[in-house]
Amino acid sequence: MSATKFNGFEKYFIQTALRHAIEEAEKDVLAAEADGNRSLYAPGYFTMVGNEIIDKVNSMTLKKYQD
Repeated sequence: MSATKFNGFEKYFIQTALRHAIEEAEKDVLAAEADGNRSLYAPGYFTMVGNEIIDKVNSMTLKKYQD
């Protein structure tokens, strides 16, 4: 089976799911800190890593659907 690039819908679906996951993870980090607990991750970590993944998905998408 050969690898193919993502089409526009696949890119949209993956990036939307990633943005939601990033938002939830960042909320969890801030909530843990607000409760006085230490999080293993610093605020902004998931945003940074998530944006790198979103960029990677974009680069693995058909050129006509890239940003």
